[in-house]
Amino acid sequence: MRFLIVGSNVRNVAESARKAGFEVFALTKHDDADLRLYAKEVYLIKEEGKESVKKRALDIAESVNAEIVTTSGYESLFNKKLEEIINKRKFYKKLENLGFDFPELLKNGEWGILKPEIGGGGESIEFSNKIKEGYILQRFIDGIPCSVSVLSNGKMAKAIAVNKMLIGDERFNASGFRYCGNITPFKTEWAKRLKKIGEELAMAFDLIGNIGVDFVLADKPYVLEINPRFQGSLDSIEWSSDCNLFKLHLEAINGRLHEVKQKRFAGRAILFTDKDKIIRRSPVGNPFFADIPKKGDCYSKGDPLVSVLASGKSEDEVMRKLLSRKDLALRLL
Repeated sequence: MRFLIVGSNVRNVAESARKAGFEVFALTKHDDADLRLYAKEVYLIKEEGKESVKKRALDIAESVNAEIVTTSGYESLFNKKLEEIINKRKFYKKLENLGFDFPELLKNGEWGILKPEIGGGGESIEFSNKIKEGYILQRFIDGIPCSVSVLSNGKMAKAIAVNKMLIGDERFNASGFRYCGNITPFKTEWAKRLKKIGEELAMAFDLIGNIGVDFVLADKPYVLEINPRFQGSLDSIEWSSDCNLFKLHLEAINGRLHEVKQKRFAGRAILFTDKDKIIRRSPVGNPFFADIPKKGDCYSKGDPLVSVLASGKSEDEVMRKLLSRKDLALRLL
């Protein structure tokens, strides 16, 4: 069976699909060096609208006889119903009607977080008291960013992992609210409650396959968003449990849900550039790195450079390894 993975960055999904035994093609904005290890052919998304991407995806899929799987940035390409989830204003309205807790939306003049109605990864988020067109103003809740990964078959849902999210971690040259990775599992007394909410939301929004729910955990869990697709935590979940999420996703679509148990702690951290950089070498094949840049490519300050991966017996051990491997990446690249 063949799959065309469509998304802004698809390396993790392509890798999981290839390791599940499938032939993989990719339509993406990021042509990472290691993506070529897993994708038979890589097609680049350039400066083009989503309708153009949709047409190209259909044409490519037909030409190579592949099923299409959409991921980050293109979740609603073939399912307009998902726009009520991707658009945060519509999403929070639905959450309010369903009775789930979330950081409430504010009025002009109130101080809070200004974030785009559509978008993810913590990009273009800032503190403000003025609402801009295409943005929402939301109460800031000081807590621990975390997420739950869920499998759903449309009739039942099963949470398979609770993850701590790395946000704005300056050790990886991230700042503000920028997403820069995950550690799995996140050990908290709220784990069962987080899982239950994730499962309830998967059912409430009629989602199927692998989806994720982001939270901020303070006095209680507050829902931030649903990702109706594979999540950035895919690597840390697979490393921590020896599972294959792409295979589990397909099983869920076909009605079968499986238990996933974490055997160890694992993490993925995204390293951003702290200055303009030309890549000196490309360490493809090193198991500690992913989303690897190609030799000779030019990166601007603030660009995502590479992901570092680690596993260990504790969250602290994983973080120590991530930081050590970050330093190694900087020496190699």
